[in-house]
Amino acid sequence: MSKSKDIRDHCLDCAGGSPKEVTLCQVIACTLWPHRFGCSYKSKRFRERMESARARYPGEYADIVKLVRDHLETCPNSPEYAAIHDILEGHLS
Repeated sequence: MSKSKDIRDHCLDCAGGSPKEVTLCQVIACTLWPHRFGCSYKSKRFRERMESARARYPGEYADIVKLVRDHLETCPNSPEYAAIHDILEGHLS
């Protein structure tokens, strides 16, 4: 089994088997959170998944954006989350 699949399976298990809950996961302090889809947060797949979440679940998406923004305020030296924040903000109108 690949590392990516292991991470994805772990996140699905944590989310009660719900892909929706993996997408909308708000446990951003988890070290696996940026990789919860089984791919890099830099990948096209990650961007597409978040774009879909923004369209389908705008309220929950806004909550995730706020959590990432808050995380960056408390941990400003987090390049991974800074990149994710830029991706998420790029999807906001």
